[in-house]
Amino acid sequence: MPESVESAEVRLERLEDMVSHLRHDIRGAISSTSLIADVLAAHGDPLVQRAGKRIATTVERITALLAATQELVPPRRR
Repeated sequence: MPESVESAEVRLERLEDMVSHLRHDIRGAISSTSLIADVLAAHGDPLVQRAGKRIATTVERITALLAATQELVPPRRR
């Protein structure tokens, strides 16, 4: 295999790994954020409820973006 093709494949594998790790790390952070948003949304104070709902909406948008990256760069099967 020509060296340029091989190095391109190695770079692509590294990029796929990086995207996979980023998705994993972001999902971990979002998981706890989502739980906190649920607690806030159930709070008795309407202002706190609104903040919880806004956080939950943002988490949903981030989750949708992560799903879109998964379509573009699917998880690698080893």
